[in-house]
Amino acid sequence: MKLVKIVTTKNNPWLQLNRLNRIRVKESLTYDVFWIVDALNQYGLMIQCDKDFIQPKRELKLNGIHIQLDNSSKPNKLILLLKEMKDWEIFLILCNDLISILKEQDEDIIINVMKRLERWQKLLQKTTIRVLSKEEQMGLYSELKILHDYLIPRYGYVNSIKSWVGGLGDKQDFLLEKLAIEVKSFRITSGNSVWISSKEQLNSEKAPLYLFACALSEADSGETVADLVQSIVEQSPMENLLSEFLEKVEQYGYIPELQHSLLSKFIFERINSYEVSKGFPKISLNHVSPWISNMKYSIDLSGCSQFKVKIDDILK
Repeated sequence: MKLVKIVTTKNNPWLQLNRLNRIRVKESLTYDVFWIVDALNQYGLMIQCDKDFIQPKRELKLNGIHIQLDNSSKPNKLILLLKEMKDWEIFLILCNDLISILKEQDEDIIINVMKRLERWQKLLQKTTIRVLSKEEQMGLYSELKILHDYLIPRYGYVNSIKSWVGGLGDKQDFLLEKLAIEVKSFRITSGNSVWISSKEQLNSEKAPLYLFACALSEADSGETVADLVQSIVEQSPMENLLSEFLEKVEQYGYIPELQHSLLSKFIFERINSYEVSKGFPKISLNHVSPWISNMKYSIDLSGCSQFKVKIDDILK
């Protein structure tokens, strides 16, 4: 399990245990949950429940973690054991995520635990999990802000989530039925320029194409990417759309379970929207050799006032 170490301050609950010992999880839970150390000195979590743990349709295999499911006697036991002690920090995050589910009485508690394990199975299939850079956070924050504040209120959750395609490799960030949107962010203290990171971003097959330029600042009173993700998740009308949304977030490299403490807080200072029409300062595909696969250039938006349009006039 090759992962960036991203937890540095959490206490290790297994340090107080010897081999073949266990201690009850201190949180107030309606189920019996224990930190354990087995005969091989492996760290583990044991969940006991009178309800039957249902075997998943597909065998659960977590990279670096052994899963034992014992429903041969009461109480049923679900045991997770960490194979490599050096990975205890990421294992602790996983355990605490499962513990959070167990804090309330729920008829579907076993199903919910299994679903969380299935999600962790997917997360741990990644060969490496890295922390988003400040610039990457700004870009994702701005796209989520457009989604949350402008698109969902006007087009609804379903159409808006499906229109968000930037993380899937599309040329623009949002492809709606009648328009395309490219979102760019910049620090409000660094002028009024945005970077265009590919030759296709301002050359869309769908017209009209709009450029949304988002000016951000950092402040303790601001929001993080996690805040916006959570707010959108809470609006989700159906589970399959929630899964689609989270998958798209992960395409940007943000894993909600892992990166809360390493996120910057931003304030959305202002947004200006421009129609990328004839005469807008961009590099046309007609002027670029097809053999140039990558390019990056900056646009000073101070000279683009004639292309400004109101967002309310765009998003009808």
